[in-house]
Amino acid sequence: MVDGWTYGGVKIPSTTNIGGYFERASGEFPFVAAPSWLAAKSSLDPSIPFNISTTNDIIGGNSGSPLIDRQGRVVGAAFDGNIHSLGGNYAYDGRYNRTVSVTTAAISEALKKVYKADRLVAELKIK
Repeated sequence: MVDGWTYGGVKIPSTTNIGGYFERASGEFPFVAAPSWLAAKSSLDPSIPFNISTTNDIIGGNSGSPLIDRQGRVVGAAFDGNIHSLGGNYAYDGRYNRTVSVTTAAISEALKKVYKADRLVAELKIK
């Protein structure tokens, strides 16, 4: 299930978007935007979901696993868990543990507009 969590009394939303990447890019570590992304900024759709958090249980070794929606479509790839998921090696707490995935929409947008990987875009049949 797509869901955010609460950390230190602050509600963390379940999704980020491409525009948020640039909003956080202060130029100071760790928020330094990649030059290729800065060059492509004006061509990117800022509303496209970038990352999504779900209540799936994740531990080390799950990175790259597909995120599949209820229609059986691959909609993302897991790459991390939130800080609460670290204890998931021992116990799962659905109130806090979250899997973090990058969306296929963000991957597609990046392949087309940031990396200009036209041959890969064609092979993957990305519209």
